[in-house]
Amino acid sequence: MMIQKTSEIRCDAAPPPGGHYAQAVLHRDTLYVSGQLGVTGETADAADLSVSEQVNFALANIEAIIRVVGASREDIVRCTIYVTDVAHWGEVNRAYAAFFGMHRPARSIVPCGPLHHQALVEIEAIVAISQGDEAKK
Repeated sequence: MMIQKTSEIRCDAAPPPGGHYAQAVLHRDTLYVSGQLGVTGETADAADLSVSEQVNFALANIEAIIRVVGASREDIVRCTIYVTDVAHWGEVNRAYAAFFGMHRPARSIVPCGPLHHQALVEIEAIVAISQGDEAKK
């Protein structure tokens, strides 16, 4: 019998993919969450949102996606943050720190060009899924 080692994860509480990619992919005990913009289903354009609001929305989208497999923000082991201007770094860092509190995932902040929907930030995450969490699926 062939056991599937990779599964696409879908979450209705986060904006659906706008292209040919999965919101997240679970491979064995690791969940890879695609980059999430700082928007919601109701707020599809980020033009009127502050950088902090965009960070909060992006992280909330990630949190909604990882809950599908029974994980929590404390299971996030790495984030990559793409930001359109390094001048936003301080505000991004404050919002990120407020979201995670004492938990400190490994992180990179990468300056980039323009993002879709006038977003200023996009965040992707890698999540460690324990055997106990996997059983909750």
